[in-house]
Amino acid sequence: METLENIFLKLKKILESQSNNLLVKKQYIGSQAKQQKPAYHLYGNKEVSLFGKKPQPTYIAGVIQQKNYVSFYFSPIYSHPDFFKNISPELKRFLKGKSCFNINKTTPELLKEVEDILKVGINKYKEIEWT
Repeated sequence: METLENIFLKLKKILESQSNNLLVKKQYIGSQAKQQKPAYHLYGNKEVSLFGKKPQPTYIAGVIQQKNYVSFYFSPIYSHPDFFKNISPELKRFLKGKSCFNINKTTPELLKEVEDILKVGINKYKEIEWT
């Protein structure tokens, strides 16, 4: 049986493979969580002001190992939903809310799709100069 630690490490490896020229953090910027969970986050290096807030690095994606699943956060699906209308039913069933996937099992196809949408999202953010 696949452990949550293995799922976390597989997803983290995908994010690491796409992290060139991005800001990498082991904790979400501004997090006030009392307990540190295994995590890996990608941000753009450029500070951007969105919705009238002070400029800060744009959050792109991240993974956090939770108690019963691994959360894969993916901001581009929220900011640019038209680019991600064709995600598979396998991945879509893990989508909770607008940009968080709570994953408790993987397949090679699911991992490949996560890698593919991550590439599309990073490229979109580069194109609009959010990275």
